Amino acid sequence: MNFESIFRIEAEQDLEDIQDYYNNISPSITDNFFNEFFETMHFIEGEPTLFQVRYREIRIAPLYRFPYGIHYKETSGKIIIYRVLHTKRYFK
Repeated sequence: MNFESIFRIEAEQDLEDIQDYYNNISPSITDNFFNEFFETMHFIEGEPTLFQVRYREIRIAPLYRFPYGIHYKETSGKIIIYRVLHTKRYFK
């Protein structure tokens, strides 16, 4: 069963910031990032319980070649993407 994904505004902003950052380095790195991001999203949509709950019922799916995690919650047949955060940075 595939779930519908809903991106919160914060997650969309995170992705825009990531895109800007990697575009300044190399557009091909940006392409690689988004290929891996959408590949990971495919896993989440197909099997949302694949990744463990980390805090407040939110799961984190790590990207394997990039230091980012997708913070999401599965509820009522939908996947809510809260943030896409760098794993080494501190966020309030």
